[in-house]
Order: sequence, then structure tokens, then C-alpha cells
Amino acid sequence: MTNQNEGLGVVIEKYLRRFYANAAEVADQANVYASVMEEVEKRLISVTLEIAEGNRLKTAKILGLNRNTLLKKMRQFNLDDKLIEKNKVIQPLYKRRKRK
Repeated sequence: MTNQNEGLGVVIEKYLRRFYANAAEVADQANVYASVMEEVEKRLISVTLEIAEGNRLKTAKILGLNRNTLLKKMRQFNLDDKLIEKNKVIQPLYKRRKRK
């Protein structure tokens, strides 16, 4: 587990250093930037949706995104409930909580 005082940047830097240390040939790695950004963005949106109890408008506000941009990204990462149901994916990355 990471130190509570470590920021996100420090955690990512440590991960990347391990990633490159384990890579046989760094030059053979393709699209590392796109892969890392996609992974971070997907998890950021997923966790924020969970915190916002599935409320897309609230999620967009928290993330500082336009609602339509959020919806586009949700579809891109298969985080859209309607798309999930259509494709019969059983469990989304975020879990919508029941409202009281």
C-alpha cells in the first residue's frame, strides 16, 4: 500500500519506473502514453460515478467535464448503463447505489 502522504503523481511515477524496468526493450513499447491515459481516465470516471451514486450530471461537475463529454467517454470505456444493458454486460465498473 502507498504512503498516505504520497500524491497521485508520485504513485504514477513509481508505477512507470517499475513498468519500464520490467520492459525488455523500452523502444518496443508502443502507445504507452495512450494506454496510461486511457487506464487512468477510465478508473477516474468509474470511481467518480460510484461516489456520485451514478448521477452523471454530478459526476460531470465533479470532474469539470461537459455532460456530453462525460457521456461520450462513458461510452468509450463501456461505462454507460444503457450500453451495458444492450451488450448484456453483467457488472459495470461502478456500482450504482440504491437511493434511500
